[in-house]
Amino acid sequence: MSWLDGTRSRLRLLFARQDAERRMNDEFRFHIEMETERLIGEAGLEPREARRRARAAFGGVEAHKEALRDGRGWAWLTGLTLDLKLARRMLVKQPGLTLVAIFALGIGIPVGVLPLHIVDALTTPPPVQDGDEIVIVRNYDLAESRPVMESVHDFVQWREELASFEHLGLMWRRGPYNVLSGDGRAAPVDGAEFTASIFSLLGVQPLLGRPLIEADEAIGARDVVVIGYGLWQSRLAGDPDVVGRTIRVGAVPRTVVGVMPPGFQYPIRDQFWIPVRLDPLAHEFGAGPRGWIVGRLADGVSLEEARSEIDFSGQRMANQFPETHARLQPQVLPFTHVLTGIDAPEAGIGVVIGQTLALLLLVLACGNVGILMLARAATRARELALRTALGASRLRIVSQLFIESLLLAALAAGVGLLSLQAVATGPEHLVAGLPFWVDFEVSRRTALLAISLAVVSAVVAGVIPALKATGRGVQASIQRASAGGSGIRFGRGYSVLIVGEVAVALWFLAIGSTMAPRALSEPGGLGVPAAHYLYASLRLPQGDATLGTPSGARPDRPAIVEQVKRVHEELVRRLSEEPGLGPIAVANALPGTTHATRYIQVDGLPRAEDAPAPAHLVQVARVDVGYFEALGQPVAHGRNFNMGDLGEDRSAVIVNQGFVDRVLKGRYSLGQRLRYWVPGREPGPWSYEIVGVVGSLGMNALRPDADQGIYHVVGPGEMHPVTFAVRVGSDPETFIPHLRTIVSEIEPSALIQNAGALDQVPDPNRRVLTMATYLFVLLAGIAVVLSGSCLHALMSFTVTERTRETGIRTALGAAPASIVLLVGKRAFLQLCAGVSIGAALSAMLLSGFGGQAESAVLFPKSWPVTVFVITVCVIAVGMLACVRPTLRAIRISPVEAIRPD
Repeated sequence: MSWLDGTRSRLRLLFARQDAERRMNDEFRFHIEMETERLIGEAGLEPREARRRARAAFGGVEAHKEALRDGRGWAWLTGLTLDLKLARRMLVKQPGLTLVAIFALGIGIPVGVLPLHIVDALTTPPPVQDGDEIVIVRNYDLAESRPVMESVHDFVQWREELASFEHLGLMWRRGPYNVLSGDGRAAPVDGAEFTASIFSLLGVQPLLGRPLIEADEAIGARDVVVIGYGLWQSRLAGDPDVVGRTIRVGAVPRTVVGVMPPGFQYPIRDQFWIPVRLDPLAHEFGAGPRGWIVGRLADGVSLEEARSEIDFSGQRMANQFPETHARLQPQVLPFTHVLTGIDAPEAGIGVVIGQTLALLLLVLACGNVGILMLARAATRARELALRTALGASRLRIVSQLFIESLLLAALAAGVGLLSLQAVATGPEHLVAGLPFWVDFEVSRRTALLAISLAVVSAVVAGVIPALKATGRGVQASIQRASAGGSGIRFGRGYSVLIVGEVAVALWFLAIGSTMAPRALSEPGGLGVPAAHYLYASLRLPQGDATLGTPSGARPDRPAIVEQVKRVHEELVRRLSEEPGLGPIAVANALPGTTHATRYIQVDGLPRAEDAPAPAHLVQVARVDVGYFEALGQPVAHGRNFNMGDLGEDRSAVIVNQGFVDRVLKGRYSLGQRLRYWVPGREPGPWSYEIVGVVGSLGMNALRPDADQGIYHVVGPGEMHPVTFAVRVGSDPETFIPHLRTIVSEIEPSALIQNAGALDQVPDPNRRVLTMATYLFVLLAGIAVVLSGSCLHALMSFTVTERTRETGIRTALGAAPASIVLLVGKRAFLQLCAGVSIGAALSAMLLSGFGGQAESAVLFPKSWPVTVFVITVCVIAVGMLACVRPTLRAIRISPVEAIRPD
């Protein structure tokens, strides 16, 4: 076991270095003093002379120390320390390379860990004891490839017969509902409807009072509610006597029976919970309300065992009820996987694709850094050759270059993780709609994965170029360095990488710049003083979405229509009585938003030249009778809608001026017949007739020049949700609380959503287009920086390689232009190749979309000018990246170039 004792001794010395150094010095001092005393006693020498001879006889102390350090395993540590110091000096000495490399890897490494980081965050189990044992039990329709949530009968059956679950509960509806509490406000609050067993399987006890119990689920039982800590503090002022108080949830007064502790917001971000009241006999078998069946695995039962039991139950149900269960497959899935959608097949495919693209981006970043490292190695060819001549092994040189790239990768990983952490703790909309325990902050596993990728990146970006730079042997390296070169060559792979990056940079810039005018421009042509109008959306509970009806009763569809009509008419009346308010305008889409589009045909009108079909693409809106009058936009020609237009035929339509100008080409419009056209179907009769023309009211927020729309009239109760606008004055935001109060008085269960000033109306299409534009511009900026840095490195490398040749040509009278051509030919060809490919790809994409009317929203007809300007800009950036190396080549002195080393 001597080898084990020796290893143990070396490890002990390695981690107690200072103490070992002290003992070593004492040992050397002891031997020198013993030899000095011997020389004084035997040779009769003076003490000073005796000490000098003793030290000379003992030899170099430092040499003995180095030998002992090598024997004790310290040599590698000393070499590592030296390599780190040299790496730090090189990074400081060349800040440009350092910044670009950190920029490239600082994007590549966090993007490389991002897909797995997101999956880890989304699959974190609930923060309760044994949270990974909480599962979702459901049926899956194999024929339609979708989960079946109408499983009330299966829930009752499984709850009685399955032994794999300690608790099994039903988590029914959830969503925002008006909660009227002691402060008088009826603001929307997210809540859910549970069976009492949900609280048992979660194992979280209330802070005050009790949770829901089975008695609360009985039909006719008292209406109760358990509230969350946040709702208790914000709306009930933390009242310690809150248990027993009554609050109104939707239209139902409910007694508070408990307050949950801080942090309890199951299943998503909910603030109150009411009991489920189910009567399976009221529904046909295989039908009923939709809900999640939640269970906790019994002690000692694995997920596979639970799946085996429920598979057997599913086979028995399929044999017993083939009409409803023959194609259903029962499943047991982790709770979080279902809530976040990770269980969907497309989610797994998306993760694989995302991870592959992320690793591909990391490889490209490593390739960029590899080019920079290889170009820098060329400038250090003389240093590497000298170190090789002095005895440094190839492994020693490669290890030093690896340490430099590792230090770069470590710094980049740190920057990337800090950026990822900043994004994760930033906007709250990143976690909106996700379970409250989902946290995208950087975890220990993500940090370890980033460190691993940093090491791999250092190998790809540092070791491979280092092996290429040191692969010619000692004599070849010395001869090449003496001749002023390095012996290094950029292979075809590096050239392809540079060309590809230039092409990608131009493509991203072209697409982003083409979309930018649509995405970043302010909505125009609204036709109304939008800053003085308040818009809002009013929603009523419908069918199974109703939470506020007492004792489990559910309204039918005719009752819902009548309820919507009543609320609509009463809201119009109440707002008309408010001082300072204008009339209310009701529509399915308001000015400033991108309306739905359909193809329309006009009787007697030929096909448009730029139309892909014998029809015209127009915007369509449904409005009430007083819509135009409420918005202060009178009908310019013809007549307005009236109550007579609400008959059965509904043939009257009003078009805007853009429709007259662009579709009818200025023709007389009144009385013109229209019909809608659907590709692949036979056109129907000419069902509509133009009765009026109005000005522009912003029906195409992304493209005002294509604002060509048609308005249809609808009556009260015929639209849901009800979107409306009303003129309220200079600050519409201040009227929102009063509006909520009015609506709550009309119908307690009605919800006011998305309220705000009309000029700030959120348009999903504009938001998506803006995000896509920013993403394209960001990716383009990254590609431009990386491609420019690679071109600069290539030029610098070429100048270094041809220093002597350039000096000789200059001495022989070569013109500066020929020198520029000599050193810049390869970089210029790569730049031209990349620009040509990028411009061709951009033109192919944009011209391909040019024939589709819908794409005009994204890509205006002026895209050729944009592509040309972007091409010129990319060429200019590439040439600018080559300026400094080119000037250095022109300024090479012949004497310096041919000076013997």
